[in-house]
Amino acid sequence: MFCRFAPKTFSRVPLGRVIAPQKKMGNCNNYTPPTTEVRTIKSSGDDGFLIPVKIWRPQTPRAAVFFIHGGIFANGCRESHPGVSAGLASLNLAVITASFRNGTDAPFATGTTERDLTDVVRYFRKMNPDVPFGLVGSSSGGYFALSLCRTLGAVDFCVPICPVAHPGRRATYLRSCVAGTAREEYGDAFHPAEKARRILDTQMGFWAEDAVSEDAGEALRTPSNVPTLLVLGSVDRNVPFRVTSDVQAWATKTVVVGGAGHEINDAVPAGYRSYLPDIDKFV
Repeated sequence: MFCRFAPKTFSRVPLGRVIAPQKKMGNCNNYTPPTTEVRTIKSSGDDGFLIPVKIWRPQTPRAAVFFIHGGIFANGCRESHPGVSAGLASLNLAVITASFRNGTDAPFATGTTERDLTDVVRYFRKMNPDVPFGLVGSSSGGYFALSLCRTLGAVDFCVPICPVAHPGRRATYLRSCVAGTAREEYGDAFHPAEKARRILDTQMGFWAEDAVSEDAGEALRTPSNVPTLLVLGSVDRNVPFRVTSDVQAWATKTVVVGGAGHEINDAVPAGYRSYLPDIDKFV
């Protein structure tokens, strides 16, 4: 005798498909949400600047990460991309974010941004001496993460998310959007002219000169010694594949989220499109 309805204790699964056990997170009895706190770190420079930071701390973190926010090399703060920060913390990672200086107030030539970022790295490493340490960065923060891997010692892993890995090539792409030639050169995913002009002007407020942004991108062409998980969206109008092609060539692993654009650097996609499981396995 056949039952008309399957018992409620079973879920309907297509034949041949295996459902992996899910991690107990969120409101499950064995999960304790990380604590959060805000504080400041004194800059190592002579100006006495206090770097605002925010820290997510699980009970027993298995690694520590500095999540470097994006914002066209000019915008953003320690509260940027909260979904990504919380997502990283849910993987049992201690996370720190920072309101570091950049943009026209601290252009590349001053070295202020690199100094602020380095100060945060040293501080968080000292706070977490017994676990691996990594860098995660979104968009322009992805560039900073990739760059810091070459100037700092003892970085155990790097996860750039939609990184502006070659600022010079991104400027070239944005100018093609302004000129109306982007479709021929980059395909159907490109910015309208006015938006491209705004992004370009903001980016160049930090880099100031094309030659400087070009050199910065060229410096990332050679392979890094740090294991790197590159996360991209397949239809990113902000960072087309040409901007990340060199890093794709040497990255340890590249994950491309189908049908996704630059928004995945700001919020983790839901369900099967989430890249958190990839980070979880990589760390």
